[in-house]
Parts: sequence; C-alpha cells; structure tokens
Amino acid sequence: MTGPSAPADGILWRGWSDDLLRQLAERPRPVLLFIPDPEPTVAPFLAAIFRAMPASARLRTQLQEFYPALYVEPPLLPEDLRSFGAGTRWRIAILSPSGFNPLVVFDPVRGDPAAVVEEIATVLERLRPAWE
Repeated sequence: MTGPSAPADGILWRGWSDDLLRQLAERPRPVLLFIPDPEPTVAPFLAAIFRAMPASARLRTQLQEFYPALYVEPPLLPEDLRSFGAGTRWRIAILSPSGFNPLVVFDPVRGDPAAVVEEIATVLERLRPAWE
C-alpha cells in the first residue's frame, strides 16, 4: 500500500476512508481491523493487545510491507461491517478485500496478549502468498 509510512518500531493505523477504499480497489489485499470497545469485560484485553502489537517484529513487518491496518471506533463502523458482527461478535479480524467480510477473527480474551499478537502475525504470514 502506498501512503503515509509507519515509524520503524510502530504500526500505521488508518481510519475507514474513501482513500483507503480506492487503494484497496487498485491493489486488493486483506485488511487487519482493530475495533476498541469500552465494554468492561473486553476493554482491558483489547488495550493490552493493542499495546503489545508494536512489540512484534513479525506483525510490524507484515503491516508495514503488505497489509493495511485499520483502527475504527465503534460509532464510526460502516453498517456493512456491523452486519458481519464487527464491534459486537468480534473486534479484531482480518477482512477480505472483497466485501470486507471477516476471513479470520481473533478472540481478545483468550489469554496472553503477546500470544494473540503472534497468532495474528502467523495468519497474516500464511495468507500473504495467496495475495502476492
């Protein structure tokens, strides 16, 4: 993806925008979506995962070189994403560039934040050859 670049030790999070949709139309590829949620049973887990993400060199590499990363606040979620369960049934997912339906969803409350981050990195690495 072209556009702004992320710091070497960080992740460039984009918002949902016409520019992003245009870029994906030109060069289709899956998208990592992260939705923060203030709901007290999930918010601490999501916050811990979000803080752990930049520490993963594997994840940073995938997001800096190939996949766009989206951070969308719940009130700003497009209705299409809501219809697939975004923000209610799941909050972290890899979306298909065709229709933005979830290809893979990740459970943020299942354990160690670093392990969830590494699972995301592994899935992105395995998907990449299909989209190159």
